[in-house]
Amino acid sequence: MTGRTAPQPLDTMHDTHPTTTEQTEFSIRAFRGIEVGLGQADPVAAIAAKLEAQHPGHLILVQAGKFLHGYDRSAYALNILKRYKLKLVGTATDPHLRVGFPAGNFKRRLWPMVAEFGIPYVVALGTQANGHTVYVSEQPSGNASVLATVTDELIRDTIADLRQRGELNKAAAKHLLTNPDTAGFKLKSHAQDLDTVLLQDVIKMPRDVRTTYGETLRATMARIMRAVFAFGLEENKPALLRALSADVDLLKHYLTQAPRLSPLKLNFEHRAGSAVELGRLVGGLLKAQQVQP
Repeated sequence: MTGRTAPQPLDTMHDTHPTTTEQTEFSIRAFRGIEVGLGQADPVAAIAAKLEAQHPGHLILVQAGKFLHGYDRSAYALNILKRYKLKLVGTATDPHLRVGFPAGNFKRRLWPMVAEFGIPYVVALGTQANGHTVYVSEQPSGNASVLATVTDELIRDTIADLRQRGELNKAAAKHLLTNPDTAGFKLKSHAQDLDTVLLQDVIKMPRDVRTTYGETLRATMARIMRAVFAFGLEENKPALLRALSADVDLLKHYLTQAPRLSPLKLNFEHRAGSAVELGRLVGGLLKAQQVQP
């Protein structure tokens, strides 16, 4: 299969490709596509890998149908920088991280992010049948070192984490079907979501804030997560819940400090609301154990 520049059969494709004015404004060049190869478990991932090899340090996005997909290093970066949801795709022996968003509005999504973070990018638009046109940004100020921080080991660890979460989610789903709407399941699910968004917040903090305020948040959240996962097998559940309640209150206290830290960009209201809901779930479990909070 040979990628090549070709007329797009749909009018929406013409709207998707950068205009001449946009190519000039954003320093983009277009060139012929690349050899895709046969027998790949995920041909779009194979295209992305070849483009990444040709353009190291670039954010790589490849069109597949009506969506643009980023894989592995690019997917991880988009997850951290823009909170796009990571998905595990491919086979058991050839797994990949992937994010995606509609190709029709990629300019509105991509270019503001490029301007904010200074990451050079490659976008391959088209289809496997008709070929892809590849657009490469050539900003002299492009920060190619950003993606270099996403190591192969980090990608492998993230894939392993998603696999583990998948198994945990399957087990939790079976438990939920036999014990619907249990407070224990809600507690674990809510705590996991809060832990994820706070970790994303800490990663994006300035270094001095991350090593002080961020580490305090992570330490408190780590104690909460340990208690949540220990709850099911804990013999003295009231004592564990009281300690958990104290840590949730401490977390809420730390979150109220966020608005007063001027360099910190944190979605305070959402995080605080999630902490309050977590405290409500803990309080409900305490009452169920016939112990006063």
